[in-house]
Formats: sequence, C-alpha cells, structure tokens
Amino acid sequence: MLSAALKSLKESRKMTNREISELSGIPESTLARIFSGQTDNPSFQSVCDIVTALDGSLDEIAGIRHKKCDMPHMCEHHNELIEHYQSELDTKNKWLLRLFVICLCLVAVLILLLAVDIVNSDFGVFRG
Repeated sequence: MLSAALKSLKESRKMTNREISELSGIPESTLARIFSGQTDNPSFQSVCDIVTALDGSLDEIAGIRHKKCDMPHMCEHHNELIEHYQSELDTKNKWLLRLFVICLCLVAVLILLLAVDIVNSDFGVFRG
C-alpha cells in the first residue's frame, strides 16, 4: 500500500529514481526496493525524505483526508473570531510600536540631558 502510494506520487511528479536519490540522499537501490514493494516497512525517515523530494504530503501518502466542517455556521463563527482577534492583535501591535518610539525618545532626551550636564560641569571646572 505504501509503496503503491509512493510510486503513484513519483509517477505524478514524473521523476526518476536518480533525481529522487539526489534530492533525498537515499541510495537508488534502496529507492528501487521501496517503490517495488520489496521493502515491507521502510523507515519513517526514508518515507519523509522521499515525500519531501517529491514535494508531496505525508497526509496524502497515509490516505488522511481532512474532513470539512460539518456545521457551516460554526465555521463562519470561527472565521469571525479569527478576524476579531487579528484586529485586536493589530491594534495592540500599533500601541506597542507607539510605546517603543516614546521610550526611544525618552532615552534620547535623557542622554542629551546627561551630555549637557557633563559639558556644563567640565566647563565649570576649567573656569574655577
């Protein structure tokens, strides 16, 4: 079953074992055994590497189907919540940016005041 799914993915991508080997780092001989079904239980890492090289999905290979929302009104509600929270995050990010700029300005003013104080105190020493 796994070998058939991998072979189908390979054929749909029109790739050779050599190309897959170069992309995945798996020897061609190992790939040939996996695609032919001679390897009963290839390692998960090998399957991941093959699927990645073929730009596929592990869910697709495993036959996992993502179920659609059975209750459309709930999906709409979730989308509204997501939009609401995204809006809240955007607002908070704007305020954080404003606070950051204000803090930078305050630090700049403090540095300027310290520099002026140092300059004035140095001149005071030379005058006295």
